[in-house]
Amino acid sequence: MVRRFIVVSLSWVAMMLVVVAMSGCAVGPTLYSADKAKVVDRKYVEYPAGYELTLVADGLTAPSAVAFGPDGSLFIAETGVGRFNPRIYGWRADGTYVSVYPDPNKSFFFGDRFRLYGPIGGMVFHDGALYVTHRDENGMGVVTRLNLDGTHRTVIADLPAQGDFAVTDIIVSSTGRLVFGVGTATNSGVVGIDNFQVGWPQQHPEVSDQTYVDLKLLGYRFNTPNPNSGLFGGDDVSVTAPFQAFGVSNQTRVPQSRIGKPNGAVYSISTTGGDLRVEAHGVRLPRGLGYSDFGRLYATNNGMELRGTRPIQDDPDSLIRIVQNTWYGWPDFTTDLRPVSELPLNDATRRMIVKSGYPDLSALIDHGASNLLAPNRDALVNGVFPALSGAAKFDFVSDESVFREFRGNALVALSGDRAPFATNGQQLKGIDIGYKVVSVDVDTKQVRDFIHNTKGKPASAIAKNEVGDAMERPVDVKFAPDGTLYILDFGRMRMRGGREEIIAKTGRLYRLAPLPTGPTSTQAAPLTFGPTPANQPAAR
Repeated sequence: MVRRFIVVSLSWVAMMLVVVAMSGCAVGPTLYSADKAKVVDRKYVEYPAGYELTLVADGLTAPSAVAFGPDGSLFIAETGVGRFNPRIYGWRADGTYVSVYPDPNKSFFFGDRFRLYGPIGGMVFHDGALYVTHRDENGMGVVTRLNLDGTHRTVIADLPAQGDFAVTDIIVSSTGRLVFGVGTATNSGVVGIDNFQVGWPQQHPEVSDQTYVDLKLLGYRFNTPNPNSGLFGGDDVSVTAPFQAFGVSNQTRVPQSRIGKPNGAVYSISTTGGDLRVEAHGVRLPRGLGYSDFGRLYATNNGMELRGTRPIQDDPDSLIRIVQNTWYGWPDFTTDLRPVSELPLNDATRRMIVKSGYPDLSALIDHGASNLLAPNRDALVNGVFPALSGAAKFDFVSDESVFREFRGNALVALSGDRAPFATNGQQLKGIDIGYKVVSVDVDTKQVRDFIHNTKGKPASAIAKNEVGDAMERPVDVKFAPDGTLYILDFGRMRMRGGREEIIAKTGRLYRLAPLPTGPTSTQAAPLTFGPTPANQPAAR
């Protein structure tokens, strides 16, 4: 009887710990009040003249998106990768803290069983609510409306997101439609050993990239080490073909997605759900989305990496203009819309490719037979960043912004590389790509540094006595209603195989604003939201 009581008690304690963890009681971030916001020394971070960069908040864990309400309310989404769960919280314009997810008034066991599964790819505030992109318990992509009172509604579900990449950024068009992206399942069209490092073929062995149109393939089949060979006595080498599940290579014609939902695409949908449209396809990873003042839609697109069965070397990241019903070339074109066959190959890359059964890179799709037109590089590419830059979310400088001298430019967060996973096991040495915010003149296509660490490295790679408030991995930039710019820093992350290892509470939020007028000041202009209540994540 005593033993049974102990077992029941321990079970109850374990259950209550889960409830506490899910109810948002963990220590949250630190928000700095207006008089305590720390000005970032230019010794550590360089930014435009006439402006002041301040540290607004720290202690964030893998944040992926920042959003503002029209009254200046601030919301932050923590992505929910690694061993951490997604969280969405913020501060209303009157200064009150709000936990949007998980709802602190409900629990999984005694109330609403609604769950978000990471990663949270994007978030936007519209019509009094937050629209969030995420996965469900089966790895499928979802767009959900989260009301600030804890209620929620699914806008769309069952998006193809069980592979490498999920649903990405989300924005609202001038006509009130939601626009969002979905990344591809694989690096370059072929399921390979790299995907097993990520882990999804073990759970979803039937998954492959889903196409928007019927494809006629050129017949390439790739040799891949078979990770299942030791389990069931299978062959050491598996043969896999593009747009087919691992180990399948018998299709030369691949039909369009049977549910009308391809991956590697940009979509739009009504805010109430329904009327789903594919705006563009063949986009590997539309990680950030944004509209210019002229109403043109743009996306950042992350290039293919040097990994897997069809490794691609030196595919850059790009800022592209999204034109309706256009194919953007993946996996036969780079993100800056050059044929992959034109990419230079060094000896190490060539040795990697030979293992797949071919000596070089070639297109996988018969474009003519598939009714696919080669994308127009001059018309569609507006900015190019080095390979592995990690081009993430961005925002345009409008005419109404306090940054008028940069009006029309896109300010893009470059979060940095994912070596050694993205580089065939090689850790980049002496090369630090990304880790800054750049400005892109979409007319001249010129890319310039906008905010960057003076050492040219992420904070974690700078000596402790020289790091100051240097940035780590900028992932989002957004203008607040008052016209000032906020920069969201993901924080420290290491790649362990194909998975992210997150360093908790290393994320930050910065604010760039014009220098205060009047007497000499060491403080930033007042924030548009108030301090955190005492019983919530700390404010200083």
